[in-house]
Amino acid sequence: MSYDLTITNARICDGTGKPLLNGSIAIDKGKIVEVGRIDGSARRVIDADGRVVAPGFIDIHTHYDAQISWDPLLTSSCWHGITTVLMGNCGVGVAPCKPDARGILAWDLVNVEAMPYDVLMGGVSWNWETFPEYMTAATARGVGLNVGFLVPLSALRSYVIGEEASERAASEDETSRMCAILREAMLAGAYGFSLSLFELHNGYQGKPLASRLASVAELTALAHVMRELNKGIIEVNVPRPGGVELSDDAFELLVMLARESGRPVTWLAILDFPGMAFEEHQQVMERFEPAFRSGLRILPQTTPRPLRVFTTLREPFIFGSFRCWREALNRSVAEQIALYRSPAFRDEFRDGLKAGAGAAFRGDWKTIEVAGVGRAENRGLIGRTIAQIAADRAQNPIDAFLDLAISEELATGFTASVANVDPERLQKIITMPHVLLGLSDGGAHVNQFCDAGLPSYVIHEWVKKRGAMTLEEAVRRLTSEPAEFMGLRTKGRIAAGMDADLVMFDPDAIRPRPTEQVDDLPGGKPRLVEPAEGVAMSIVNGEILFENGVYQGGLPGRLVKS
Repeated sequence: MSYDLTITNARICDGTGKPLLNGSIAIDKGKIVEVGRIDGSARRVIDADGRVVAPGFIDIHTHYDAQISWDPLLTSSCWHGITTVLMGNCGVGVAPCKPDARGILAWDLVNVEAMPYDVLMGGVSWNWETFPEYMTAATARGVGLNVGFLVPLSALRSYVIGEEASERAASEDETSRMCAILREAMLAGAYGFSLSLFELHNGYQGKPLASRLASVAELTALAHVMRELNKGIIEVNVPRPGGVELSDDAFELLVMLARESGRPVTWLAILDFPGMAFEEHQQVMERFEPAFRSGLRILPQTTPRPLRVFTTLREPFIFGSFRCWREALNRSVAEQIALYRSPAFRDEFRDGLKAGAGAAFRGDWKTIEVAGVGRAENRGLIGRTIAQIAADRAQNPIDAFLDLAISEELATGFTASVANVDPERLQKIITMPHVLLGLSDGGAHVNQFCDAGLPSYVIHEWVKKRGAMTLEEAVRRLTSEPAEFMGLRTKGRIAAGMDADLVMFDPDAIRPRPTEQVDDLPGGKPRLVEPAEGVAMSIVNGEILFENGVYQGGLPGRLVKS
């Protein structure tokens, strides 16, 4: 028999968790047709030379909704052996969208996902209105990876309700229209819907993100669309008032969505915050045990990496759960400085910290370091924490923090260690049953951090360096586990009949390289990227996309439908 491609001398990690198998893989017409001992010729033969060949990695939490307009390869994800991504998470995106609402959706992405406004307005094509039109436009030029699209509820509510979407629940008629639009989108290939109820997520001029105003009646009606179609998933960024890991209301909402939709639900997130009792994580998962036993799939995500965010006080994302900080969003430098100087602002921030209003930041000034300065005389502050600087200056940390930023006209860069910073505690979280590895946020927070190399990190950190899991188990967690959750029946495993999405890598060398700043956004704007090391080849639908880090010229990705 003749094949398009064979890979020989491979250590095959099939994605199921089974031990490695030495053998070959035959590929024809974008499908895996033989695994193990292969007889026959091929148009191209690749000698794996003992490297591991695994199913292409699947990233269930990305924000490439805008980036796909100018970067069909979806960098940095494509460099790390990721072959399928799901975007449209956290209730924000660029469709559906009426022409006069483009700026509002752009500001949502600025405030929630830290994407530059001028890049969004100038780089996104915006040549759509409906969600099916957006999916067509996003994939019309070709795309490097397989892509799935969730319908973001904030965009959907804004499309139907208008600017009042950030102020009120939908009427019965508006809810019916939203259900019709979701049904149309899913019949065209959308993967479900997403929403954020997280207090940190604010839209245009600090107003609550539109999905935060969704009523239980709205969400129930949308869930019934999912039940009717019997496909798709729901992603929820849950509310955490006062920094509580999972409130009673959030728990009940997740159970309701899973029960009323009959579909899998994933929620954000199991995160280990400084000062948090580890028992809280265990208690959260124990609450879901009856739901699991009844057949409901309600799986949290966590990031298997420390969550460290670079920020300036021009875009104070991590303080968004404090009411006083919302006044700083989408303002000029002069307006922000005047606000930060205000004693009333500082007092309200202080009171908010005492009341436990923080979500991403909870008042531990040892977790915020100076990462960059705008004035030469402040270079000695780089690497020092705000707690240290405040002690040196005999100041309250809030005053030291704000005074430093103001003295540099808000050019000071800070790195905040937000969550998952203790490796021993994080190891316990990522090995809990029912917890999905996700939250890479690929395509978002472009100047704050880049965690798109999540699979490379997992294998390097948790397999090679710490031995927290076997290679076979790590690959299963990155391939067949998310594929099963999403209902991707032809992805996530190496077996005859499966899609030929593959990654070849050296398990001793694979890792994410340090992040770099590149000026390749539309208009030459900067962003952070995370290159890969040790990834020898990625194959998407039978076509080689990257070989030894070099792009091979094709765009073999496809729209994945539930």
